[in-house]
Parts: sequence; C-alpha cells; structure tokens
Amino acid sequence: MLEIVGTCDKRIFGLFPAERLRRQLQLADRLRNGEGRTRMGVAASACAVLDEAALQWLFDNPGQLLMSSGGAPLAVGVRMDEVADARSALHAGGPGTVAGGRHFIRKLRRQVEMLAVSLEEAPVGRVERQLYGNVYKGVTDLVTKYLWPGPAFHVTRLCARLGLSPNMVTGVGVLLMFAAAYLFHEGRFGWGLASAWAMTFLDTVDGKLARVTATSSQFGNLLDHGTDMLHPPLWWWAVTEGLVRLDPGSAGSLWVSLAIILTTYVVSRLLEEGFKRQFGFNAFIWERFDSRFRLIVSRRNTLLLLLTAGLFTGMLSESWLVAAAWSVVSVLVQGWRYLSAWHVSRSGPLRSWLA
Repeated sequence: MLEIVGTCDKRIFGLFPAERLRRQLQLADRLRNGEGRTRMGVAASACAVLDEAALQWLFDNPGQLLMSSGGAPLAVGVRMDEVADARSALHAGGPGTVAGGRHFIRKLRRQVEMLAVSLEEAPVGRVERQLYGNVYKGVTDLVTKYLWPGPAFHVTRLCARLGLSPNMVTGVGVLLMFAAAYLFHEGRFGWGLASAWAMTFLDTVDGKLARVTATSSQFGNLLDHGTDMLHPPLWWWAVTEGLVRLDPGSAGSLWVSLAIILTTYVVSRLLEEGFKRQFGFNAFIWERFDSRFRLIVSRRNTLLLLLTAGLFTGMLSESWLVAAAWSVVSVLVQGWRYLSAWHVSRSGPLRSWLA
C-alpha cells in the first residue's frame, strides 16, 4: 500500500514520482507474503524520488523517516495499520535519517550512492542523470561501460517521455538481431556490423528504461535474456557463412574457428553459472582482476570489436581467427579463476570485493 502526501507537478523520465514509486512497490517481492498480500505500507512525499537502495533502506528500517540531504521528509515504511501515523510523521517533517551512504546492488554488480531526493529541491535533469547512473551495470564490457552510457541516457529519456515500453525497444532489437544475421550470412559485413551494434545499443537502452520507469516484467526479462542467449551463436554461424562466401580458400580454418568460438561460449557460460551457484555471486565481481577482465572477456561485444577492426583493416578472415584464439585464452582464464576461487573457499566463504 502506498500513501502519497502532497502534490507534485514535476515528472522524472515521463512519470510523476508517485507513479514511479507505486510501480517500484508493485515490483518489490519482499513487500508481499506467500498469499500475495502486501505486508508493509509506505507513506511518501509526492515529490520523493527513491532508487533501489533507498527503497531497500525503508524495508530494513520500518518506522524510520527518510529525509533528503536538504531536510525534506521523503518516505517512511510501516506496518499496514500504521500508515496514518506515517502520514503524520511526513507532515511533521522529522526527526528522521538523512539519506546517503554507498550500497552494494548485487544484480547491477556495483556499489551506488543512495538516491533519495525531492524534486522540490533538486533539478529534474540532475536527478534523472543520477538515477540513470545508479541503474547502470557496473561490471560489463568495454563498449557498454565506456561508449554507450552517454548516448543511451538520451535515448532512454526520449523513450520514457514518448511512452515507449522496454518491450517495444527489445522488439526493435530483435528485428535488428535477425537483420544482422542475414547481412552477415550474405557477406555484407558493413551493414551487418551496423545492425549488430545498433542491436547491442538497444540492448543497453531497454534494461535502463525498465529500471528508471519501474516497468520490468517477467515476459520482458524472458524476452531480453532469451535474446541475449540466442543471438551470439546465430550471429557467429552467419558470420562464418559470410566469410566463407568472401574467402572460400580459408573455409577450413573459418569453420574450425566457429567450432572453437561456440564451444568456448558454452563453457564460459557454464563456468559463470557454476561459480554463481557454488559461491553465491557473479564470477566477475569476486576480485578486482575479475571485474577488469570482464571488460575484454570473449563475449559478444568483444568479438564484434574484433570483426569491426577486421572490416576496417581489410582482414576480416584473420580477425575471425583472432576471435577464436582469444576465446580460448578467455575461457582458460575463467577456468583458472574458478579453480582459484574453489581453493580459496576451502579456508572460508568468498566475498566480493564490491560488497
């Protein structure tokens, strides 16, 4: 249950703060008991903007008023029968706890500075940028970490203001995925890589759009993750077909490269999933080395970078051989890190360097 105090005529990513908070609460599994009934209520200012860390703080500190750094009362989480008292606490304006501090968000693989502000105190543009930054995955590849954040912010904000859903963005990405596969297969690598990079860009946008507008859904997650798992093998097969068309004399080595890339892709995924199941967190956030290695691990964007370099240097076939060689090196490093983690765990439980 959400009780809103006051009014607010400002929007963030196309939503009034109260609507965004209502969506956040609907998505928060821990607000519900086994029968699906809400077991905790929240009273909040109409202009309060809270990120995941701030919402988690409300759950962990029931009855305590959360305030902005400027002293504005923001929200309080209480039992259902105490919502009226929570409204009174918000009207009174204190005493309360000032928002702040860094918090580890496991699914984003990063620490974030808690965002809990009132749009009566902070400019909308600044709050949007901070919220967007707080939902951006911290440990990822070079392109996603350093190239996409700026342009993806503007596209995410535009999509939100136009009322486009994350699934719509994902749908366009799926079309680009098949377009890239077809173009690769036909040996049209310039347009194929353009389509592939556009798809990877939208793959960044749809997730951020879902988080900033609190519109994640089970179908959306299934569509997004299913696409993520499907398209690399499809693309790499199509790339090989296209390269053989352009360079039939290298067909043997190109098909061997494909076999190596697909095999190491499966092994890499198995190692990552095995690490998570055995040690309780993602393999790439164990130690600082692992997070840095994730920047260049042999995954989709890294191989696309190699192919793009091959296109511009006129060495496409050679770049595919390099991709295969790097895939082997990459999976060997992952295997070594898994064994290292297993050895260290014999002395006690592992802990992520980000936690």
